Amino acid sequence: MKLCVIGAGLAGVAAAKVMKEDGFDVTVFDKYDQVGGIWSPQGFYDGLRNQSPDRLYEFSDLPNPRYMPRAAGVQEYLQQYAKKFGVLEFIHPDTEVVSVRPVATDGMPGSNGWDVHVRSAATGPAGRTETFDYVVVASGAHHVPYLPDIPGRERFTGEVTHCKDLRDEQITGQRVTVVGGGKSALEVATRAASNGSTVTLVQRHANWMFPERLLFGTVRSKWLLFSRLSEALLPTYHDPAYVRRIDRIPASIKKTAWRLIMRDTLATSGLSKLALHQPTTPLPHGLVRFGSIPRGYVRHVRQGNIRVLIDAVDSYTKHGLRLTSGAEAPADIIVFATGQQRKFPFLEPAIRVNDQTGHLRLYKGIVPPETKRLGLIGFRHLFQFPLGMELCSHWLSSYFLQTLRHAPKHEEMVKEVENRLVWQDRVFPGSGGYEFGPYTLHSADELLDDMGLPTRRASNFLADLLLPVNAEHYAGLAAERRGRVHASSKSS
Repeated sequence: MKLCVIGAGLAGVAAAKVMKEDGFDVTVFDKYDQVGGIWSPQGFYDGLRNQSPDRLYEFSDLPNPRYMPRAAGVQEYLQQYAKKFGVLEFIHPDTEVVSVRPVATDGMPGSNGWDVHVRSAATGPAGRTETFDYVVVASGAHHVPYLPDIPGRERFTGEVTHCKDLRDEQITGQRVTVVGGGKSALEVATRAASNGSTVTLVQRHANWMFPERLLFGTVRSKWLLFSRLSEALLPTYHDPAYVRRIDRIPASIKKTAWRLIMRDTLATSGLSKLALHQPTTPLPHGLVRFGSIPRGYVRHVRQGNIRVLIDAVDSYTKHGLRLTSGAEAPADIIVFATGQQRKFPFLEPAIRVNDQTGHLRLYKGIVPPETKRLGLIGFRHLFQFPLGMELCSHWLSSYFLQTLRHAPKHEEMVKEVENRLVWQDRVFPGSGGYEFGPYTLHSADELLDDMGLPTRRASNFLADLLLPVNAEHYAGLAAERRGRVHASSKSS
């Protein structure tokens, strides 16, 4: 069973490791020369840092002691993981995937496998085509920068770049205007201010940014935000099969709890004293755009090194940007931290992954219902991202091997996608159809149950309820899956 993994970032390495252990003949293509994806030297901007709390950015079978490391530290961890589990030998670096086409068939695309055309990322057009039984797209949604089309670019005499391509020397001792409101925008603004630049940060609205500690700095955030009890405060999960008794907390109590969390977040972070940093979308709905506050950001704002404008961009001027309010943002360099486009340029248009509104249409956030033998890893986001990629990889491998507890029919898959998108648009507007983030444990329960595996992973009821999600509790899933399949075959 020949299987191609596209991308050697976190999702690709996780998928390759799981599929290899399940007996697939794995080949990994990646256009960069090292593993890591956005964490590799070719994929990140200077100053990029992982913002996950300690022990929330690790795989189940390799502890990661690094606390909010820079990109190089994350890349080092992924390199270590790929080497430990023999994935490096299957990776073809500097190899760009040009196209993925289904082998000719009268049935659903992919029924007879996939033709994958690749070429050297360094030398250009010449390439080769290989045929695979299965394809896993793990290239992520972070490799095609989105630059908004703003009139008047020819008037601006300075430099314009996306944060993905940014280097430190470009934002040292300059007038820097950063456009965007997410964690990357705040990181770039903080980095530029630390480098002696005068910074203007333009954002349409403020997003929720959490400090490393809550309860007025006494408790690490993960103890309050990443447990099963904290998930019980969220809107009810879309699938009632995974709604536990604790999830049925009265709405009035949930509302009060989130009001206290919002107040504590603003007070502990110092954002309550900054007028333009009050998010307009309340929690929990605002979690779809949440991040961690970069160290030093609040201090730079207070000192006047970072000027924040809640506004939108109208056009370029000779010396910067004109905003819709009529204000101007002067700049020597304009940095757009405006996210990435969810594009899969190597997939044929007939391979339906996005709908007309841009929503990802994936069964369980993994499989396009209109295809066979194709899966996408990296789009069912969980706050514990590496664990999420592991779980999705195990689920997809089980799907390919036809060992799920229940083999979903096409109509069932389409209906699940429709129902989930309606739910996501209601509880997390703007999520784009792939954000499960806050529901880490609910999502894990759903995937484990599909594979016929136990969902309670902690040692006892209280630990399961109160402790932050722990990747180590999910170690050994491959052996569990094989044991379950073996037991099922003996009983049938």
